[in-house]
Amino acid sequence: MQDVYPEFYKAFRCIANRCEDSCCKDWDIDIDSDTEAFYQTVQGALGDKMRRELVTDAYGERVFKAKNGRCPFWNRDMLCDIFIGIGEEHLSQTCGGFPRVAVDYGVFCEHILSFACPEAARFMLRAEGDPYAAFGGAAELEAAENDDGALRFLLKARTRSVQMLLDRSLPFAYRLADCLEFNTQVQAVLDGNEPQPLLPADAPPGSCRFIFDLHADFEIMSARWRTAIQEAQAHADTPAVSDDFTRDFEAFAQYYIYRYYLEAVRSGDVLYAVKRIVCAYFVTGTLDALFAQSGDPLPRLRILQRYSKEVEHSYDNTEAMNRAFDSDARFSAENLIALLEQSVADAPPSL
Repeated sequence: MQDVYPEFYKAFRCIANRCEDSCCKDWDIDIDSDTEAFYQTVQGALGDKMRRELVTDAYGERVFKAKNGRCPFWNRDMLCDIFIGIGEEHLSQTCGGFPRVAVDYGVFCEHILSFACPEAARFMLRAEGDPYAAFGGAAELEAAENDDGALRFLLKARTRSVQMLLDRSLPFAYRLADCLEFNTQVQAVLDGNEPQPLLPADAPPGSCRFIFDLHADFEIMSARWRTAIQEAQAHADTPAVSDDFTRDFEAFAQYYIYRYYLEAVRSGDVLYAVKRIVCAYFVTGTLDALFAQSGDPLPRLRILQRYSKEVEHSYDNTEAMNRAFDSDARFSAENLIALLEQSVADAPPSL
């Protein structure tokens, strides 16, 4: 099995109670069966509390449910009582692994850090050069040679998609539009059709309010995030994304492509990942502008990190996005491309 890592992966370390948005906050914590079996044997007050707090959620998963937005074992010092009481080796797979993500494609496994972790996001935003240089390289292409052909094809298409997103000779919105158009042709190949040039949208794109409306209907954990999304809705007719912001969003888009693009091997739809990036671009870029105008700007790292935590890491929210992509013509590639191109003329100048 070929294992592939970004350059910053092995340098990452959890910063524990110095983290501005702990993974112990807001989420229910999944407990795998092996960890649960061990927790059933723990003695004393800690063991009693573990057994008391273990419940089955609506999806049939065993979890520690968050109370008032906190894991029940996240103490007042913002440290983990389980870690302190019985050691790091007895954390659940979720707690012990996050934000590390391993995506197994059978012939190779890609390892990545999640943008939902502020410290991991810092690594990605500060990375220089091409930290993902090993992704899609000769080793993976060779490993995919004996696959059914789709994986090797998608590896090459992913590399081309990233190249488009990193082409700084163009405004980022144009790059994203080009990437989306390119992937309509990739999708045609996956569907067994002859790729065709994408025709312009039949009508002017109008407002992108529908993207913000979708996000406002999502399952939302943070009251501050809900308020921010509602404020962004009010400005959705004239979304403002600065050139300065897109330099940080570029890192998020690159992460997202490497994390999700190859899901098309299983889903058969390569456009899901790219359309999600388009939605994130409009929402996070508008939030950045609104926070800056308020005089109390939320750091861009936190906007992108929180988007990842609220949207990307919610199964219900990502499924709602995919359903909208499938059923709502406003999410067609043609309309999203027109919105991106229109946004360039409306963009504020660089700071």
